[in-house]
Formats: sequence, structure tokens, C-alpha cells
Amino acid sequence: MTTLSPTGARILANQTNGIVTGHPAAIARLLSDRLVRRDPGDGTLRITPAGRRALAAWTSEHGKAPSPVRSFSVLPKLPRTQHEAVVTAARRADQLVPGRGDRAYWRGEAWFNGRTLAAVHAAGYADRRPTLFQGRRMTWDEHGGSLFLTPAGRQYARQRGNVNVHRRRIVLIACGQEKAPARNVNEYGGDIDEFGNPVYGYPAGELYIGQYHRSLRRAADALTDQSLIRILSALHGLVTLEHPLHPYDVSIGDERAITVEKMRGHTERLGLHDADVIFLGGRAYAELLRSSVPHLLTPLTGGMGEHRSQCHAASESAVLREDWWRQAAELFNEHHVPEAG
Repeated sequence: MTTLSPTGARILANQTNGIVTGHPAAIARLLSDRLVRRDPGDGTLRITPAGRRALAAWTSEHGKAPSPVRSFSVLPKLPRTQHEAVVTAARRADQLVPGRGDRAYWRGEAWFNGRTLAAVHAAGYADRRPTLFQGRRMTWDEHGGSLFLTPAGRQYARQRGNVNVHRRRIVLIACGQEKAPARNVNEYGGDIDEFGNPVYGYPAGELYIGQYHRSLRRAADALTDQSLIRILSALHGLVTLEHPLHPYDVSIGDERAITVEKMRGHTERLGLHDADVIFLGGRAYAELLRSSVPHLLTPLTGGMGEHRSQCHAASESAVLREDWWRQAAELFNEHHVPEAG
């Protein structure tokens, strides 16, 4: 059974001389599944042999290729619960459509059952990020996690929910060489605190204690919501501020360090193809991201001392922060189809 979505099949079926066009979120999924590729010469998107096979499997299963969708100037109203799910996600900084596994459930905030999530997913207003299990990609039906608003979902929220929502503003910051000290070790080799209780490392947001990293973090806190900050660890890749980490001694380029190939999976799972992204840190870290996040904005210039000064300025100046985000949005639009209003 093919996993190609109806939207993806429609895009592939309506290619012209191998060139495909379509909704950015749907194109991003086809790219990640290697069903289309971007021509390095002219930047056009072209169907791959794998894409032709997937389309053939889809048409064999469904009888014929889907027809182009009639466009609406105003999107049709969803049923009440589905409408609430999309609007709720649009009001969250992370733009998640929260299911029962989301923290919203435990905090008593709005969350939605699997049937509602499946419906907004089928409507094209929310999608899953790639999830791996034992080396293979899981479908959303298998893992049932929270979904992320697509550009179409944001358009719906603006039109039908009167929510002024745009792409997520994600900030990535470099890790640091100076780290909190290792904790005590029990007889089994695990960490323990001063009371003898087991601990699982430090939250990543507390592990790095050097002045340079802390200056990056202060700027990141001023630039965006904490749920949209990720630390680029030389060993672990992109991690949340809450992710538990033990102290380590790995630098970019070391044998154990994160690679460009592994980083591509991290940026894909975070959905950076559908976000304005600012990176704060050195050039070596930025180069790990550039191939999978071509619209990455790296506003810091000069050496570490100059970086710290620029981060201090950003943490103090709303005007500078908005200028950085304006530049990030312009970079995004240079590499993507502009989002509909």
C-alpha cells in the first residue's frame, strides 16, 4: 500500500515535463521522501524515478490520478471541534495541534482526541514531523503524536479564527565548552544528587555555563518563546532546553561529533523547512545547518567578543530583534513560495 498522500499524488500527477509545483508544506514532504528533487542548476522541482513509482502505485490503488483542487478565496469552515483544534494551535508559539500526549493535556489546557487530529490532518491543515522507530519512519497513524500547523492551517486560522499567525520563529544557539560539573556516581555507574537520589543529567538549558553560551541564550530568550529555542550540541545535535544531558567533551569535527547528514534528520524532524530560523554561534556550527536550512539567518559577525556584544544589543533592543526577524523572513521567501494571506 502506498503512503503517498492525496495532495502529494495530485502534485505529482499534474507535473509538466517533469517539473512540479504545489503547496510548500506538501512539496517539503515530497522532498523529504525523495519523491521530488530540486534541480541544482535552476532550482526547479522535478519528479524523481521514486516519485513516478509512487504515483503509479497510487493510481493503481485508487483508479486514477486526482484532479487539481479548485482554489477558494476563503477556506470553508471546519466542524466546531476541528475548527477549535486549528485555532488553538495557531495561538500557541510552537503551533502544535495538541493531542493527549501533549503537555496541554496535563496542564488542563485545550487538547484533542485522535479522531480530531486525523480529521485536520486529512484536511491538510496540520501534518506530522518525521518520527523514527528502529531505523524506519513511522506514519502518524502509528505514533499518534501532536501535529503541526501547515501553511494552509495558518491561512485557515487567519481567515476563520482571526488569529494573526505566521511562520514559527525558531532560534538555534551553539553549545559551549564550559559545562556544569559531573555529579556523583553510585555503585551502578549512574548519577546521584547530594541526597543519593538518581538523576539523569542536567537539562540542556542548564548544562552550558560559559559566558559566551549564556550571552547567546539571553539573546535567544529575547528573540522567541523558549519552546522554539534549540541548542546545537556538538555531540547530540539539536536538543530542547529541557532535554537531559550529561557533561561531555566533544567538539565539531571530532569522530563522535554530529555530522551534516545526521543534522539533516534533526532539522527535518523540527520542521525547519517551514519556519523563520536564526542561528547564534560560530561558523563551524552554522555550516552543519546550512545544507538542510538554506534560509538560515546568521546575524553575528566577527569573533566571540563581538558576538557577545551583538547578543547583548539584541537582548536590549526590540528594534534590532525585529530587524533580524525581517531579514530571516526575507531569506525564507527567497527559498520558498510566499505564504498566502
